[in-house]
Amino acid sequence: MARMPPTPPEDVAARPRHRWIVEVLLAVVVVHSVVLALWLAPSSPLRDAVGDERLASYVDPYFQQGRDAVGVGTQQVDESFSVRAFVAPDGGGKGSVTSWVDLTRLDNRANAHALAPRRVHLIARRLATNLNLAMFNLTATQRKVVRKLTADDLPSAVTVSLDKAGGRPAAVRFFQAYDQMATQFASLYAQSRWAGEGRVVQVQFRVGRRTVPPYAQRASASLDDQPFLDFSFGWRRVFRGSLEARETFDSFVGER
Repeated sequence: MARMPPTPPEDVAARPRHRWIVEVLLAVVVVHSVVLALWLAPSSPLRDAVGDERLASYVDPYFQQGRDAVGVGTQQVDESFSVRAFVAPDGGGKGSVTSWVDLTRLDNRANAHALAPRRVHLIARRLATNLNLAMFNLTATQRKVVRKLTADDLPSAVTVSLDKAGGRPAAVRFFQAYDQMATQFASLYAQSRWAGEGRVVQVQFRVGRRTVPPYAQRASASLDDQPFLDFSFGWRRVFRGSLEARETFDSFVGER
C-alpha cells in the first residue's frame, strides 16, 4: 500500500497562522452581530449601558436609521435641488428673477411609476447629494465665502478665497468640481425653461437636506413633514452649452 507523502514544512508552519486569521474573522462577525442585535433590541439594561449614540455611530451615522425601520427601501434622508434665473427681455429693458423650481420634486413625479427611470431624471438628486457633501466638507468660514460668491468671481479667485479660509485643499477641489457641474446643469435647464421670457443671463441654485424626525415623534410626523435645511449658492454666469446639449434639454423640459 502506497504511503502518503509527508506534509511540507511550510504547510505545517502556515496552519497556526491560518487558524489565527479565521479566529479573528469569527470574532469580528460575532461582535458585529452583537452590536446589530443590541441596536434592534428593545430597551434593556445592557442596551442602555452601551448607549444609543455609540450604537448609532456604528450602525449608520449618515442615515440615522432607527431600530424600528431596517430595510433597503427605507428612506431616511431626502435632498432637493432647485433652480432660478435672471432673465433679460429680448427687446431690452429691465430684467427679472424667476421663481424657484424644485427639480427633484418634478423628477419624483416623473419617476413615480417608472421601473427604469431615465438618467436625466436622476441628475438633480445626485447633484444635490454631492453638493450637500461638498458643503459639509468645507469649514464654516468657507461656507460663508460660498454664500457670498457672485457671477463676476472667477474660479481661480474662488480657489484662492477658499484656500485662505482654511480647510482641506481636496475639499475645495471637490466643491468646485460639483459647483461647475451644477452651474452647467442649471444653465441648460433655465435656458430651456424660460426661453420664451427672454435671454437667461445668470442662474442660481440651492440644495436642501432633511432627515426623518426623532424616533419618539415618528408616530405623528414623517419625512415629508420635515422642512429642508438649505445651502444657498450665489449667482453664476450662464453656461450656454452646445446646440446638441440645448436641444436635449428642450426635450427634457418639454416632458414636464
